Amino acid sequence: MGIMVKLMGKQEGMFVTMNTHFFFALVLPDDIKSYLNAVTEQLRSDFPFKKWLHPADYHITMAFLGNAPDPLKKDALERVESKLANEASFGLKLGDIGGFGKSESPRILWADVNQQERLFTIQRKIYNSCIEAGFELDKKPFKPHITLARKFEGESPFSLESVRRMANLEDKHFEADQVALYQTHLGASPSYEKIFTIPLEK
Repeated sequence: MGIMVKLMGKQEGMFVTMNTHFFFALVLPDDIKSYLNAVTEQLRSDFPFKKWLHPADYHITMAFLGNAPDPLKKDALERVESKLANEASFGLKLGDIGGFGKSESPRILWADVNQQERLFTIQRKIYNSCIEAGFELDKKPFKPHITLARKFEGESPFSLESVRRMANLEDKHFEADQVALYQTHLGASPSYEKIFTIPLEK
């Protein structure tokens, strides 16, 4: 069980549990998760990362809430659900593999997606809903991606060109039809649990 702490000031009287985080994310179809897992299986022996994500944990983060107190989380969830009430599902397409961090030693290996216009619209509604609920969110521009692995640990410099040659992503289309609020479970595998799902209209 996590450590309970009391937040003072603006959120006085709210209790939160440490060592867990919450985030809103776009849910990926199972066939896309399976495909990406098969792609990473080709890479693992040649490109050592500290952690390769469990395929059940693949997602596209829309808003990271951090260690969220229940009243704020409930408020944000209600706002997000209301904002997305009339939003229809939409198509996305897998893009390319890339990395965040130093080119020779990336901290994140990811797959991106194309056809992003609707994705940005949905993300902005979720982001604004969380801000309105009282969350302070990351102000960096939204860069939609699917995290595949974390923290490169190879002795030789990392080569993104080699990764792309070995695992060239197919032009896979899929339907984005769910947003979910996830909770992290540190040390577990899978690490992320869907605690509330918001379907997008077909």
